[in-house]
This record gives sequence, structure tokens and C-alpha cells, in this order.
Amino acid sequence: MARTASEIERPADVPDKIGKYVIINKIGKGSTGTVYLSHDPYYRRDVAIKVYNIEEDPNAERAKVSRKMFFNEAHMVGMLQHPNIMPIYDAGEEDGSYYVVTEHIQGARTLAAYCRPDNLLRVDDVVEIIYKCAKALHYAHGRGVIHRDIKPSNVMLTIDNDVRIIDFGIAIVSDSEVSRIEGIAGSPSYMSPEQVQSEELTPRSDLYSLGAVMYELLTGFRPFRADNLSKLLHQIVYATPPPIHTYRNDLPEELEHVVMTTMQKDPDKRLVTGNAMSAELTRVYKDLRQKYDSLDNQEHFDLLRTLTFFHEFSHAEIWEVLRASDWHEYKDGEDIVREGEVDDRFYIIVAGAVVVQANGNNIGTLSNGDCFGETSYVSGAKRQASIRAEGQVTILRVSSSLMEQVSSACQLRFNKVFLRALITRLQGSGGANT
Repeated sequence: MARTASEIERPADVPDKIGKYVIINKIGKGSTGTVYLSHDPYYRRDVAIKVYNIEEDPNAERAKVSRKMFFNEAHMVGMLQHPNIMPIYDAGEEDGSYYVVTEHIQGARTLAAYCRPDNLLRVDDVVEIIYKCAKALHYAHGRGVIHRDIKPSNVMLTIDNDVRIIDFGIAIVSDSEVSRIEGIAGSPSYMSPEQVQSEELTPRSDLYSLGAVMYELLTGFRPFRADNLSKLLHQIVYATPPPIHTYRNDLPEELEHVVMTTMQKDPDKRLVTGNAMSAELTRVYKDLRQKYDSLDNQEHFDLLRTLTFFHEFSHAEIWEVLRASDWHEYKDGEDIVREGEVDDRFYIIVAGAVVVQANGNNIGTLSNGDCFGETSYVSGAKRQASIRAEGQVTILRVSSSLMEQVSSACQLRFNKVFLRALITRLQGSGGANT
């Protein structure tokens, strides 16, 4: 017989209930509070409950700010109803615990996962994500709300590639005094120059921050980096970030122009509204889609279709895998994977052959259509073997985190084929894990 939520044994630090909500589990913890999973039986939906750690914070000033952040978010209940803004359903206080109830999205992750140079999203996906954020901010600005803390970790990407802007804890609300948190509030790396200088903010400050996020999603680097806060803030006010093309030369000039216009020091020189930014991105997106439907990508698709690995995949699923991958050429003798390193990618050999080595000994070879990298299924696991190119080799490198953004059907197909190929190989040779 199934147990009810109230009968499930919980860890000692997980309460039974918060307000009227029965707690299922703890799902996150941050500097301002803890997030729990619950289920709202009335509306038949899972919800996330953020409990601010106000009373237990020994720092009185920090507790004061947390209290203001709570009232700020509580003020937003039902206020912002946009498909790309995380809805706030409820808020309350019970026995000194202040909590906010929001939508819970299973499997979503923040854009912070895609800010590494070796794990960037495809450019047209970045443009689409920022487009949705710009439209959402335009909506919020039209209702008198300035977010003030736009950064990668405050934008959620769902498993079906949709977007939610989260955390309005330090937002400025035009008709509310509770939002007035004194001093510099926000995440320094993404602050606008006027925010750094504690000047009066307009919606264009959020657009600057969104431009800084886009810069990082495209390059894997923040626009400004320094070894201390003082230097960082000075750069934001006075310095120009390195041009995007110094990091990569495959981006259209029009896209770099949008980013740099959005990040102008003078707010009056930036794009005027979120709608203006989204309109510029629409034009760039159309050109990018044409580029990605070009002959090169069609050739990659046609080549993958010939591999045994992809025989069970639909055309749409092959394109999805391509979107979560990059195409890489290796020279003879070049290391593809090194024993002992941590790597979260899967590998499929498109053309050529590789040697598998463990403890310095050759233990086998792999060729066209073979795959390796099964340790990617275990977070943080180290490679158990080295893989080295034997002659010229073409490899499809599939990002495990990007694969989480493709359709469920494609993920299931990929996992089934990948694991079956590995089992067949291991049964035949008893080879080492890779």
C-alpha cells in the first residue's frame, strides 16, 4: 500500500510541513534560504517552497536584507504572469519562518551549467533563450518591476528548452517601498555601471545584465574578470570587455553588435526596451537558422545516418543529437580521452580508428560507429582508460548536460543504443571501461 507524503520518513533537517504544505524533500540550499519540494493537492501540482533563513542568521544586517527580500517576493504573488517568468503562487509566515511558494519544474537547470567554454549551447539556442528573457523583462518592466539580479543562475532552462526567469528578491517595484534594499544589491559580474554606482535604475539596467549573460553564454567567459571586487567594479564602470570575436570567430557581426550595444556604459546608448532587443535578436536568429541548415550540417547529418549507431534514430532525433554535440578532428597519436581525468561527454567515432589503453597497455581498438565514454553516466567519475587517435579520426563529442535538453524520446533512444553497444563490446572483449 502506498504511503502518503506525511508518512514518508524525512531527514532530521527536513520539516513535516511548512504552512499548509506537506514537505516531500529538500531540493536546494542557497545563501538566503532553503528550498523544499511539496505537492499542492488543491491545484494538483508540485511546488517549490523557499524558506528564508531570517531568524537563524546570526548576522543582523544580513537577516534584515533577507526579510526585505521575502517581503519583496511576497509582494509579487500573482503579479507577474508570463510564460518565461517563474510564477509565485503563495507566501506566508509561520512560527518565525518566512516562505514563498513557486512553480517546481522537474529536471530544470540554470544557465550557469552552460557558461563553460567546453559546454556552450549552440548559438541559435542562446539567441532563442535571450530572446525569451528579453520579452519577459519587457513584460515585467511594463508592470513597474526591475529585476536587478539578472545572471545565469537566475534563468532556468527546462528539459523542453523553455525559459523561466527566477528570484525577484531584490527587484525594484514601482509601487512598493519594501523593495528598497539600500546599497549595492545584485551579483557584481553582471551589474550595469549605474547599478555599481548606486544610481537610479531604469529597465535598461536589466538589459545590460542580460547582455552580460549573453556574452558569457556565447564565449564561456564573463565580460569582466578581476582578482578583487574593487577592480571588477572599476572595470564595469570604465573598461570595455574583450570583443567576442577574440574568443571565437564563428559568430555573425550582427550578434556581437547586439551584445555590445546592450552593454553600452551610457544607458541612453543601449537598446531602449526588451522588445527592441528581442526584435534585433529575431533578425539574427533567422540568419543563424539558415546557417545551421547549410550544406556542412546536412553533410554531418548524412554521415551520421550511415553509422550503425544511428540506424534506429528518426531524422529529428539525429538532428537533436547534432545540436547537443560538436564535431572534432584528431590527428594521429593525439589523445582524445586521458585515463584518470573527469569528463562529462560521450564519444561516437564517425570516421577512423582509435586505440584503447589502460595502465599504459593497449587493450583494444575501436572504429567507425563505435562509442565510448560510459563513465559520463556517473557524475564526477574518472575515466578508466585512455583513447588515442590511430591516424586521422573524426569524433562526435556529445555533451551529457546538453543531452538533458533534448526530447525524452531522443534521450531514451540514445541511452538504449549507447548502453547496448557497450554491453556488446564488453561481452566480446572484456575491455576496460572508458
